[in-house]
Amino acid sequence: MCRAFIFDWASVLESKQRPVPAGEWSDQCDWRAQLERDSEQDVETSKRTIQDWSRELRMQSKRSVWPGEPVVLMLDDLETQWRKGRVPSLLSAMELVMWTLLTDDLEKDSVPQLWFTRKQRSQKLNATRYIPHNVWNWITEAAVEVTLDPDTANPDLLISHDGKRMRCGFERKEVPNFHRRFDGWWCAVGTQSFASGRHYWEVEVGERDWRLGVVKESALRKGYKSLNTEMGYLTLRVERGTEFKALTVPFSPLPSSLIPRKVGVYLDYDNGQLSFYNVENRSHIYTYNETFTEKLYPLFGTVEVAKGLVIRSAGARGHCFCPGPCLWG
Repeated sequence: MCRAFIFDWASVLESKQRPVPAGEWSDQCDWRAQLERDSEQDVETSKRTIQDWSRELRMQSKRSVWPGEPVVLMLDDLETQWRKGRVPSLLSAMELVMWTLLTDDLEKDSVPQLWFTRKQRSQKLNATRYIPHNVWNWITEAAVEVTLDPDTANPDLLISHDGKRMRCGFERKEVPNFHRRFDGWWCAVGTQSFASGRHYWEVEVGERDWRLGVVKESALRKGYKSLNTEMGYLTLRVERGTEFKALTVPFSPLPSSLIPRKVGVYLDYDNGQLSFYNVENRSHIYTYNETFTEKLYPLFGTVEVAKGLVIRSAGARGHCFCPGPCLWG
């Protein structure tokens, strides 16, 4: 394992370490708070050990990254504590360094993918949600251009000329009632479909009511049936600005503190994972795990009339959103 890779994670540990705020826990039991207090001193000691190790490695001229037996033993102990849920305050970057050192025969380039696949299968809401930047880079390398298909949009929706913006209009348009068009819920799908590979896109969302995810090609789009997993939809939804949920059956409530302003959607078709992220703080929100067998289309929904949805290129900056003749058809 190359030294630069280890230094990368050491850097994240030194600059990003912070305790998990109480508001991020789904179950704020007294026993959990006590466990965190009990382990605080050990965590600080372990963090100093890793920081000392990283400084010593920087001064070494040889190409070895062997940290020494004490560090390995400490990492092994930390892994045991993580398994027991007793060390919630170290970031995922530390977990990745530990996992890398304790796993045999790993190639550098495969670590982000293997760690990600393993990590995202957990839906524990009290888990550290921060995504280490090497893993984040690996996710965003799958960025694709996604545009809205106006022939699928509810007649109440307005789609910009470039297919990147969507909001509700004030009057229902007269449009052909294609079988693939939504005529109940205020939704549209992307022009692109995916039946293999990795794909990532980012969306700026409104503040009141929106939904994002993917829909299976065979899913019904007419009427007001629930857009949940039983109907072929894998989505997140915000209602009235505060109710946040994954539309499983029954739905899975999510903490309102996780509601993002910019959402990253990552689809790994072959591994059966659809994940959602808060792009601004690079944190994990929720992952669907399923075996995909048909084409999937990106799904977008909003009821906003002023500021709707904006599909952004991965890593793009700026918040220009001016409804009017220049943008809306």
